[in-house]
Amino acid sequence: MSAANIEALGKEIQRLSVTVARAWEDGTYHADSRDELIDTLDDLRAELVGPMRWPGTFLAPPEFAALQVAFHREIFQHVPGGSVKEGKASGEHLTNGNMTNGNGHRVASSIHARDLAAFVLVRIMRVLVVNKMFVEVDDKVFAHTPEFVAARLGGIFNEVYKASSSLAEAIDNGSKKTAWETRFGMPLYEYFEKNPSSDRERMQKSMTISSTAEIEELASLFPWKQFHKIVDIGGSAGYLLINDDLRRINKMPPDEKATFDKVEFEAYNYFDPQPRKDADAFILRRCLHNNPDSECVKILKAVVPGLENGGRGTRLLINERLMPASSTQHKTKMLRREDIVMMISVGGKERTLEEFDALIKQADERFEVCIHSVLSREIR
Repeated sequence: MSAANIEALGKEIQRLSVTVARAWEDGTYHADSRDELIDTLDDLRAELVGPMRWPGTFLAPPEFAALQVAFHREIFQHVPGGSVKEGKASGEHLTNGNMTNGNGHRVASSIHARDLAAFVLVRIMRVLVVNKMFVEVDDKVFAHTPEFVAARLGGIFNEVYKASSSLAEAIDNGSKKTAWETRFGMPLYEYFEKNPSSDRERMQKSMTISSTAEIEELASLFPWKQFHKIVDIGGSAGYLLINDDLRRINKMPPDEKATFDKVEFEAYNYFDPQPRKDADAFILRRCLHNNPDSECVKILKAVVPGLENGGRGTRLLINERLMPASSTQHKTKMLRREDIVMMISVGGKERTLEEFDALIKQADERFEVCIHSVLSREIR
């Protein structure tokens, strides 16, 4: 530990804090300044904790174990959302089936942790409290922190935690099966297809929430009006979304439904040659990162017939995250985590521009690669 380093980092944190606060107030806030502040805070924390104890601040099995219990027992769902006053639940009442707290306030709509002893649940909750996922508003009374209410939708992470323990085994076996398949005995999509609908719905909601801001930004930054017909080659969990979307479209008012009448839904396997011959553009949005290189080449090759039939100027638009050559530690950390999650769950990966370029040229050397723009969406 160096006193000079601590003092210098403290001054830098003060400077960056003022910069971020002022930018937030005057509307010039940008994620880069926030990430720089987070990096500096991490540097100070590492300096204070020391090299021997530093790994324990982010490689902590007890936290993972507590989160697994929370997801398995659906604790996030049964501590109500809202403000601290509106959304609190007693550790004892979560286990004994009582629907109210001591003041008669409703605390949960249903109880799934009733067979978990109260003293065990309280210990689990307090680990989550010190990690800022809940707040203990009174003795053994817990509420969501506002930033973590969304975690109630993160049911899929329970399975990711389990599958992650099989990554080393999957690699030792030559990556013939993903860590997910090694752990659960079947690929991810088959797993969710066979799971109860509630599990599939939680996955769908999690994916929808995480991508909404990105989709809105994508819609505004690209000159879509130049195209008369666009084919969106759906992937990932598309099979979960289409039926629900069609039901909602049929219930729409006539003026809104008229817009969706321009949209056609078709079943399609993106490994098969593209049958559409009249499109101005094809878009692959977040379809490549959840596939290994060999499968990505097949997907890209399958689009080529559609591009050839569309004539010169027909485009293939790819919307994916780019792994940066260099970036802030915080942003890089988030992307590296996503990369490993792709490896664990589906054998995919997040790629650099150079990796995308090589992949696309491997599919067809006639492709010319260019970047239209970079989304400014924050990676949290």
